[in-house]
Amino acid sequence: MKTSQDLVSIIVPVYNVSAYLQKSVGSVVGQTCQNWELILVDDASTDGSGALCDRLAAADSRIRVLHVAHGGPALARNAALAVAEGDIVYFMDSDDWIEPDLLEVTLRAMHEQDADIVVFGVFFDYPGRTKTVAYTRSDCILSRNEALRMIITGRLPSYLPLMLWRRSVVQEPYVDVPCYEDYATGYKWFAHARRVLMLTAAKYHYVQREGSILHTARRDKFLLDIYRNRHQYIAEHQLMNERDNRANTVRNYLKLAKDFARKPIAYDERIAFVGQLRDELGRYLPVSFGQLGLKRWLRLKLLFFSVSGFVRLV
Repeated sequence: MKTSQDLVSIIVPVYNVSAYLQKSVGSVVGQTCQNWELILVDDASTDGSGALCDRLAAADSRIRVLHVAHGGPALARNAALAVAEGDIVYFMDSDDWIEPDLLEVTLRAMHEQDADIVVFGVFFDYPGRTKTVAYTRSDCILSRNEALRMIITGRLPSYLPLMLWRRSVVQEPYVDVPCYEDYATGYKWFAHARRVLMLTAAKYHYVQREGSILHTARRDKFLLDIYRNRHQYIAEHQLMNERDNRANTVRNYLKLAKDFARKPIAYDERIAFVGQLRDELGRYLPVSFGQLGLKRWLRLKLLFFSVSGFVRLV
């Protein structure tokens, strides 16, 4: 084993991204910090991505390839974690790319600040334009409880490629869900961190393209189970008091209901799912007006008064 405190295991699930993979891997090979291993997990690609992974690995001994039966990105990442040798872990997506100094900057900051997780900003790369987003106004350290509350309530992103991790906090496996697997997993790892460092600098290029999993219609239905499981996990592990946990879950359900009601899909389908959300939401009531604010409070009242009215008006 060549495990080192400074060795970063970079984990990339690969599925039918032959047009993007070369640039993604190239951004790793071009890092100013070169103490890394790259684990490409070919999830039974059918477009030649698996063979491309093998060619890239043949060109650089730090690149390893796992060929697995098709099971989705969560299972692919778990397979890579089982063989990763670094004490520091980084996850990235195979159609995105990273700034040349991502590892140098985040590793140095992690060691200087004795942080277990480093969170940084992102470039949203759209065709013809780029939007830069930072999640803090200035570099700062958060305690475990501060960071945990922020990621649970959505004030920190749940997109794990925007974070560098000490392996010691990556304890639970990636949750195997069809989408939003980062959202279903990351908050659990935050519970094991002592200190979380927030950086203003953007270091990750999140390529916005049609056809990606996050742009698939009706994906939000999977959030119902994820919200339910998050609430239960938070309660069982006492990551938040039950009053705040209920209020946070209600806010999540109301946002999901609003977003689904606005989708360009059949009216009957919107009615059916929003009605299901209303029935589920009832188990987390009551919550106070102060916890929701005026806009959410009015939406909650409308939802329980009339599902059809909610779908038409929100």
